[in-house]
Amino acid sequence: MSSTKLSIADKKSRGKIDLAIILATSLVTYLVAGYFDLAERWIDWAKLGEIYQLDEIIFVLLVLSSGFMWFSRRRYNDLQETLQRNLEIKRELELQNADNATLLSQNRALIKHITQVREAERSHLASELHDVFGQYLAAIDVNASVAIKIKTDDPKLQSILKTIQDSAAYLRNVTRSQLRSLKPPDLETVGLSAAVEDLVSQWQLSFPDYEVRLGIDVDDNAVGYDTALTVYRCFQEALTNITRHAGADKIFIDLVTQNKSNQPGGIHLTIRDNGKGLVPDEAMGKGLGLIGIRERVHALNGQFYLHRATPSGAVLGLSIPLIGQ
Repeated sequence: MSSTKLSIADKKSRGKIDLAIILATSLVTYLVAGYFDLAERWIDWAKLGEIYQLDEIIFVLLVLSSGFMWFSRRRYNDLQETLQRNLEIKRELELQNADNATLLSQNRALIKHITQVREAERSHLASELHDVFGQYLAAIDVNASVAIKIKTDDPKLQSILKTIQDSAAYLRNVTRSQLRSLKPPDLETVGLSAAVEDLVSQWQLSFPDYEVRLGIDVDDNAVGYDTALTVYRCFQEALTNITRHAGADKIFIDLVTQNKSNQPGGIHLTIRDNGKGLVPDEAMGKGLGLIGIRERVHALNGQFYLHRATPSGAVLGLSIPLIGQ
């Protein structure tokens, strides 16, 4: 049902029409009463009920009509007061909505800034790991290799050097893994599709027991850096949560971009597992990972959802518009 709001001119015009109808009805009543002598007929009829004082009923009707007019006026005043209160409440709600919209905008700007600062810190830490740890571990590995080739009569020294070399190699692998976690591949160069495929490949090296079905149909040129980084980080967090909490052995991943002529384009990520499932509210309250995903998506005017899958498992999804990227 749609409500039509009348302008002031329309209200005045309708008031004039209503007044004309009342005057016309009164005139028609006067003509009909005069033509049929209704007053005389009323007097003759009222005489028949003199015992019941029917001739006095006209005064009762007059008072009753006046009472209804008074009652209507009172209700009209009450309605005006209620309408005024509703208008004041509406203005207060509009002000509150404006404040909430401002706070929401500021909150999203703050989340975006925090995300940028966090990514800058990760990038700096990754550079330190690469330039310091990586270089020194490589030097240790080389020196240990050279030392092992030097002939010596002390077998314990050879064992120690081999242990040093193995430890350096292990730390280099750990450092390389941490570098991938801290700093994703250059998304602007390789694109989101290749970065996600590389992430899944590296993840499966650490968790070979999982069966992963990956479907990617992404137009990398349409995805801006902030959106690509958000999707990549959300993807990382989702895989981490699955390995820690889901108890699953199969993961189904769909990552697509859609550009329709009659709808805004967007990128959509859906991750489903066959694990034990979850209660969305409880899952969101247990850690900051999922909350971080949701807020990063909302900061880009996207949508985030998390719910149980059928017959088992959980579904995590996000959708981010690509307008203006």
